[in-house]
Amino acid sequence: MLKRLLTGVAIGAFAITASQSPAGAWQAAPAPAAPAAAAQEDAAPTEKEMADSPEAQKHIAAAMKLAKSDLVEEAKIMCTASGPRRPAVIRQLAGLPAEPQAVIEPTKLFDNLYYFGFNTVGGWAVPTSDGIIIIDALNSAADAENVIVPSLQKVGLDPAQIKYVIVQHGHFDHFGGAQYLQDKYKARILMAAEDWALIERMSERQRRNRPLPRHDTDVKHGQKLTLGDTTVTMALTPGHTPGSIAIFFPVKDRGKQHTAMLLSLTAPDRESLAALKRAVNDFAKPQKAVMRLNSHLSVENTKDLETIRKNPGGPNPYLYSEEQFDRYMDIMTECAEARVAAREHR
Repeated sequence: MLKRLLTGVAIGAFAITASQSPAGAWQAAPAPAAPAAAAQEDAAPTEKEMADSPEAQKHIAAAMKLAKSDLVEEAKIMCTASGPRRPAVIRQLAGLPAEPQAVIEPTKLFDNLYYFGFNTVGGWAVPTSDGIIIIDALNSAADAENVIVPSLQKVGLDPAQIKYVIVQHGHFDHFGGAQYLQDKYKARILMAAEDWALIERMSERQRRNRPLPRHDTDVKHGQKLTLGDTTVTMALTPGHTPGSIAIFFPVKDRGKQHTAMLLSLTAPDRESLAALKRAVNDFAKPQKAVMRLNSHLSVENTKDLETIRKNPGGPNPYLYSEEQFDRYMDIMTECAEARVAAREHR
C-alpha cells in the first residue's frame, strides 16, 4: 500500500508563539527565488519525451535502483511523465466527466491530526495544548461553515479554538474558507507574501466571487509557528504557485512522535526542482521525515483513509520507516529530475 506521510523536527531560523503578534514582525532565512511564472501541470513531458531522453532514463534507472523491492510501486508512479496525479486530473486527461464533489467523513489519522473535506480537496486540523492549527480552508465560506466547522465538532474539537490557518498556496480551493474562519473565530491567516499578492490580484471572476481573507501574516522561508506544545516549520517551495510552501509538523501515533510533511509541488522545471531539493535536503531529511501528506487525495490516499476508518486500532497505513522514507524522497527527486531532463530534451 502506498503511503504518504513524512516525519520531521522543527528547523528554521525564526519562530513565533501564540502570544506574539506576527504581522510584519518576522524575519527568516533568505527565501528561494520564485520562478518567472507559476508552472502548470500541463507542462509535463510526454511519455515519448521521457523515453527519448537519455538523461531522463538515467534518473529513472537511479530511482528504480533506490526502490529495491519494497518501493517499486511508488517509483513506477513517481517516474511517469506526469508524476503522481489525483483522480480528478486522471479523469480529465482521459476525457471523462468530473466526478461529483462529495464530503468525506472526518478522519483521525494520528493522535493529533484529523482530515476533513471532500473527495477532491481537503484540509487538516492539528489540535495542540493551546488551540487548533488548521492547514488549508477548502473552497469557500460555505465550505468553512458547512464542512470544516461540523467536521471538527464531529471529532470532538471546538472550532472556537482555531488560532491559526496556514494556506499552502494561493488557489481558491485552499484559501476559500479562510476569511470565514478569520471573521468568526479571529484566526490568524498565514500565507507566503507571493501568494498574498497572487490572490489580491485576482478579479472577482477569477476567484469566483470568493471573499479574500484580510492580509495577515507573510510566511518566510524556514519560519516556525509555535502554538502550545506544537511547532510547525514552513519552507518556501515556489513552482505550483509563486508562494507555495512545504509544511512540517509533529504527529503522534499511539503516543510515538513523528513529523508529517505537506508539499505543493507539481511542475517539472528547474525552479520547482530546486525548491523540492531544498525541502527534502534542508528540512525533511534533517527532520527524519517518514511520511508525506497531500490535501488533494490520490487513489492511494483515499484507500488509506478508508483503512483507518475501518480499523482505527490497526497499523497506520501512512507510516514509513525512516530508512524507507529517506529512499522515497530520493526516488521522488530522481523522478523529478527525469521529467525536467525530458522537457529540456525537446
